[in-house]
Amino acid sequence: MRHAIVVIALLALLLLGGCTAQAVGTGASVPASYAPRAEVLLQDSLFKEDTAVISNEDMARVLDSEIQLPERGKLAVVRFGSMPYWWGWSEDFVRMNQEIDKSFLDRLATSSRVKQVAYLPSLVTPKQMSLPYLRQAAGRFQAHLLLIYRTTNRSYQRSKVFAADETKAYCTVEAVLLDTRTGIVPFSTVISQEYSAKQGDKDTNFSETIAKANQQAIGKAWMTLADEAVNYLNGLPANATTRPTQ
Repeated sequence: MRHAIVVIALLALLLLGGCTAQAVGTGASVPASYAPRAEVLLQDSLFKEDTAVISNEDMARVLDSEIQLPERGKLAVVRFGSMPYWWGWSEDFVRMNQEIDKSFLDRLATSSRVKQVAYLPSLVTPKQMSLPYLRQAAGRFQAHLLLIYRTTNRSYQRSKVFAADETKAYCTVEAVLLDTRTGIVPFSTVISQEYSAKQGDKDTNFSETIAKANQQAIGKAWMTLADEAVNYLNGLPANATTRPTQ
């Protein structure tokens, strides 16, 4: 009986040893494709159409560099896109536009970093409104900074709370500040404003009321834009370098 027990124990040990060897062999036969791979950090663009516009080396320099804005520079302002359809409708519109333009430029001039501000003259404004051409035009105008803005307007008359002679206009202004020397955009913003109006006795028709509401909404958005641009410029320390920000 004792010999039988010893024989059974030896057989059990042999079976366990065989299973272990088989398990080890199975683990060693795992395909190499399932093995962990070292992570590759991509530093450059692999798309040829990207490098046709700007090289990987120049892009790296742009992203890794800081810029220094002038302590007291000339600021030019330019509108991106066409003028509104109501521009110059009547003497009232011309006067309103002049007042809004003056208030806008005067507010920008309050920045301690701006020694002069003016609209980019139409004679030097490029037909192709792209950043490279606008930068070149700003250089010809000897403007250290160029504020480029675009406005879009929407007006609504159909609402349960509106009377037949009431309208509400919405204006969105998208703007970027371009550093002429480097071509970098260190500041950008998007602003939305609204303005409600009711047809007055001096309005020729309701279309004029709508146009005036749109223009007033533009004026409010421009003033907010001027405030944000001034706050950004004034918030820069003296001789400070900066990176693009929103």
